[in-house]
This record gives sequence, C-alpha cells and structure tokens, in this order.
Amino acid sequence: MYATLEWYVGIGFTCTGTNLAWEPDAELSWAQLEWEGAAIMLFPSEKQSLPGAIRDAGLFFKVQSISGLVDKLKHVARIIELTEETFDGKQEVTFEDLNGFRVTMSATGV
Repeated sequence: MYATLEWYVGIGFTCTGTNLAWEPDAELSWAQLEWEGAAIMLFPSEKQSLPGAIRDAGLFFKVQSISGLVDKLKHVARIIELTEETFDGKQEVTFEDLNGFRVTMSATGV
C-alpha cells in the first residue's frame, strides 16, 4: 500500500485521506487520491494475484491537461500508448502502474 500511494503521489496525484488519520498506529489499509477533483480509493485486494495475470480493471480520467505528466511517467511506468492529438483534439496517455493496472489520462487541453 505504501509503495502504491507514494508512486501515485510521485506522478502528481494528491493524497486527500487515509485510515491513518483515525488510526495513527494502524497499518495503512486505504488511501484516497485526487487528480483535478476526480477521486480514487486505493485498498488492498483480498484475492491472491497470479504472476503475469492481466488485471481486471483500469482507470480513465478526463482532465484539463497532461502537461508534464508524460515526462514523469517515462521514468516510472510502462507507457502503453501516447496520442498527441485524437480525432476530437484531445491528448491521451495510457500507462501501466506499478501494480499492472492500466490508467488513461485524456486531456481536453495542452
């Protein structure tokens, strides 16, 4: 959990809450992250993961800009697809996070 939280904060997400606010001596069991007002929650899965297994979920964010994000991702993630301009004038980047989940950021501006 700590590594995942640090990874997302490192690429620009803001941590807006964790269980540690109420349980300072507990183990980190969830964290809320935000990007431009969109919030996601991180929490551990109870399922055992198989090596090399494809993750069964992805995230898609519509944001104002991905400026600077791609440069950060080049050092910490596998970029799956980078589209400088889609048919409707957006920029998109799809990457794999440190846990194998695919994340797409679609920007309406530069």
